[in-house]
Amino acid sequence: MDFRSEQCTAYNNATYGGKLYDWLPYTDRKNPCALYCIAKGTRTVVRLAPKVLDGTRCKHNAFDMCISGKCWKVGCDYKLGSDVQLDLCGVCGGNNSCLTGTQSHKERYQWREAGLSQCSASCGVGVQVSVFVCYEALSEQQVSDSHCQESEQPAGRRQNCFRRRCPPVWKIFPWQPCTVTCGGGTKSRAVRCMDTLMDGRQQWLHDSFCPSPRPSVVQTCSKQICPTWYAGQWSPCSVTCGWGVQVREVVCRHEGDTFCEDDSKPITRRNCTTTFACNDPDGKYVGAVSDSRQELTGRELRDGTPAFVHEEDINNHDMSKPRYVVTSWSACSVTCGTGTRQRFVMCQVRLYYLRGFVDLADSECPGEKPPTMEVCERDPCYGDYEWRATGVTACDRSCLGGIQETLVQCLHKTNNTEAPEDHCLHSKTVPVERKICNDIPCPQRWRIGDFSPCSTTCGGGLMIREVTCIQEVSSVVDKVLTLPDFMCQKPVPQRVRTCNTQFCPADWATGFWSECSVTCGPGVQLRPVVCQRVTADGTPTDVDEYHCPPTEKPVSELACNESPCPIVRIKRQTLRFFQLNKMERVRLKVGTSAAILPGTSVIATCPVRGASKNSVEWLRNDRPLRKTRRTHVSSSGKLRITNARPDRDTGNYTCIAGLERARLELTFSDFYAVLQVVVGDWSPCSATCDGGLRTRPVSCEIITKDYYEAFPDSVCRKGGLSLPEKSLNCALQPCVKWTVGEWSPCAVENCVSDGQSVLNRTVRCTAERNASYVSDDLCDVTAKPPVTQKCLNSLCRPVWNTSQWSDCPADCGKEGVQMRMLDCVWEQTGLPAGRSCQRSPEGAEDLTRDETLSMVVDIVGRIQDRLEKEWSGVSV
Repeated sequence: MDFRSEQCTAYNNATYGGKLYDWLPYTDRKNPCALYCIAKGTRTVVRLAPKVLDGTRCKHNAFDMCISGKCWKVGCDYKLGSDVQLDLCGVCGGNNSCLTGTQSHKERYQWREAGLSQCSASCGVGVQVSVFVCYEALSEQQVSDSHCQESEQPAGRRQNCFRRRCPPVWKIFPWQPCTVTCGGGTKSRAVRCMDTLMDGRQQWLHDSFCPSPRPSVVQTCSKQICPTWYAGQWSPCSVTCGWGVQVREVVCRHEGDTFCEDDSKPITRRNCTTTFACNDPDGKYVGAVSDSRQELTGRELRDGTPAFVHEEDINNHDMSKPRYVVTSWSACSVTCGTGTRQRFVMCQVRLYYLRGFVDLADSECPGEKPPTMEVCERDPCYGDYEWRATGVTACDRSCLGGIQETLVQCLHKTNNTEAPEDHCLHSKTVPVERKICNDIPCPQRWRIGDFSPCSTTCGGGLMIREVTCIQEVSSVVDKVLTLPDFMCQKPVPQRVRTCNTQFCPADWATGFWSECSVTCGPGVQLRPVVCQRVTADGTPTDVDEYHCPPTEKPVSELACNESPCPIVRIKRQTLRFFQLNKMERVRLKVGTSAAILPGTSVIATCPVRGASKNSVEWLRNDRPLRKTRRTHVSSSGKLRITNARPDRDTGNYTCIAGLERARLELTFSDFYAVLQVVVGDWSPCSATCDGGLRTRPVSCEIITKDYYEAFPDSVCRKGGLSLPEKSLNCALQPCVKWTVGEWSPCAVENCVSDGQSVLNRTVRCTAERNASYVSDDLCDVTAKPPVTQKCLNSLCRPVWNTSQWSDCPADCGKEGVQMRMLDCVWEQTGLPAGRSCQRSPEGAEDLTRDETLSMVVDIVGRIQDRLEKEWSGVSV
């Protein structure tokens, strides 16, 4: 551990931001003398002290050091301000004298590892490899990579990496061959939803876990028409008697570069006959042509007979079909050396009706025409060759003294071409001289061994050989010095090379079994089973399944956990929840219909009995819930939504445990928008008089088709709703009663009938509070006490009071009527007594005043009628 590391480590026990970290050294280029440290496992760089301790190095691989917070230059002689540096040979102030010019350049510029590359995969398991940069050893500065081109880059490191788990994706296998080669068919492929686990294994999932739409698995193919031979009509027979030939045109209809097969091509030529023999007295014609319909040309003749026959053996073969006939070879064109010989090749056929053989064009014979010329060899022409000295051989050693000798070759005397040594067997020999050569020290060189056998037979293996830098120091004994690689010429010969890079035969490969699909009851375990072939670089690659033997395919599904399951139940909480105030989080249970405010975090529980909590699955709008940065399901089966958003999180959330399901409805709304003020009817007044109170229900409520809840009035007022009065004064009139006075005496002044008078008294409407008189309208008229009452008074006697008779209105001698007024009055007071009088006065009709008046009116009317009649006849 260097000095700067020790200073960072000293802060490991001190908290930073409330946490403990392990600190690693970090050198800031702009301020190298401040103590900067980086927290292990993070990218957090913190300045823990304004300056490092004196003596701390300012730069990597340099002697410069920090003193009082400043970087001081220090040479390799450990003196402040010194410019003396180590050379490439490690000598302080040296001049690299230990190196040659080439070595000096290579040692000056060196490859250095600068860390690891980015992970090759954005998700799942990838690879990181070493990243090398070119450095100048003297200045310790990074330079262009071109300076290090003469040096081989080190092998470096290679390690697996994992950034994050990949979401399930569709794995698409190659298309299978088309069901037909032409005319329209289909081809299929396997498409599977695969999930890559953290250890690189792949797990086969249900298709619902991968994004829609699913890639197609069937596709049309080979839509081009199938190549087909089309034959025309046969031509007329070529002769009028005997046997002739008919021909026709045969055409291949096709598309693109797919042609018809020659083996299926219809014949284009056939024998024909007119049934009239030109000359056939012996009747041989019919027997000779019994097989006349066989094909005569090219590949159409496939009877297994030899391609050609010798003319001397022609009678021993069936020549009814065209066939090549060859003669014997001629003598070689030279008596020594290389020459040629020739023969005749003819296409012939036997015609029985001509009783002989006929020559045909070469195109009529099947197969390739035999050669008519070939090379022939005779003994060498020894007189044309001689031994000749053409120089000296190469030195058999490149150093430490070798041997050279005269180079003698057998050459043609005329054209100086080299010939085999046996051509100069009879030539005069040439003396051979030997001398020493390359008597110099041997340079360093590579000693290269043979490659070992390949480590594998297919799929890419390795062959290894020994490569050593050596220098020979003696030719007498095998004395060799073994040297470091840098002392031999670059590049270093290949020590390892790949071999057997051809693909290995495909075979079935299986993945790990998945967990049982259920924890109890009948379930299944799945594992991926794919057909794989190992590529040249050793990487397994999936190929079409038809490359692997179908009978040996391993099973991909296995029954598991057949024990009976306990009864799974989910406890639901049926209620409607409205969030009134801003809260950091709310806790809900399945069965709830909740309306929350945006930005609130939600923790939804699914209480399960008969199953483990970590087996709970959640759906959103009947689709599998995807894990995001804000939404996930905890190990205890709780649904957690952070900072819920209406555009993302509104919906129905369903928890599944076994066969049980329960739903949680989550919506977002302005709570105050659904509030309403409900006003009821007034109650009867609490009193009938002297002031009472009427009340009515006024409530702040939420009323929907499936929900009701009442809230405090303050909630509606907070939402800006006004509430009407709940009470009202009533019955403000005073409480009253009827008050009666004393009855008056039974006096004759109040007589009402014979022997009866009336008692009178006062009845007043009186306020109960202070006994004051109020308007009678305030009291109940129907309950008012009587103000009069009859009483017995013997002095109340009604009598008739009569007037004088009237004059008779009739003329003398005529009947008339006299009248007088009759009044019924009380005897004591003379006051009218109405109808109290029972009998009329003697000598007169008992007429009351009213009856008398009615009679008078009637009489007057009669008189007027009579006068009008009398005067109507008098003229003036």
